[in-house]
Amino acid sequence: MNKISAARQSSLKIALAFVFAFGATAFSGGANAASAGANATATVVAPIAIAKATDLNFGSFYPGAASGTVDVNTNNIRSVTGGVLAASGGAAVTAARFDVTGAASATYTITYASGVTLLGPGAPMALTQISDLTGAGSATTLATTGALGAGGTQSIHLGGSLAVAANQATGVYIGNISATVAYN
Repeated sequence: MNKISAARQSSLKIALAFVFAFGATAFSGGANAASAGANATATVVAPIAIAKATDLNFGSFYPGAASGTVDVNTNNIRSVTGGVLAASGGAAVTAARFDVTGAASATYTITYASGVTLLGPGAPMALTQISDLTGAGSATTLATTGALGAGGTQSIHLGGSLAVAANQATGVYIGNISATVAYN
């Protein structure tokens, strides 16, 4: 071997050693690292809403010499107590119905206006409210929670007991009832 060839081989050996030394370091760092990606998602659900479908109507009745009540259950059945007598004719007796819409299967809370009275030409008549979510007529209290069905709907049926004074003045009496809903 000549001197030039030996020098080249020596230079080549040094260059290869340098490449392997630094190249192996660079590649070994990559072998100990990894990366992955992920998706970021968000779902915006339908806002909860409530709308009146029917009003609470106690129908027509006669006051008596004794006080009493007119009761409308959540299934639109009316009864009277005390000196009150039911009158036929006039507007149909109905429980109020509120239709709730929102996200399917979501749960929610229900709050109602308190201290409701019907005002008219005579003494105010206090309303004690009752409600249920089926309209079955077995309610004795107010429903305070609900769960929307698979279609995102449910109805609140609201009835009540109206306190009628003895010899209550005749005329039309009006009051405002309301239900407010909010997602849990």
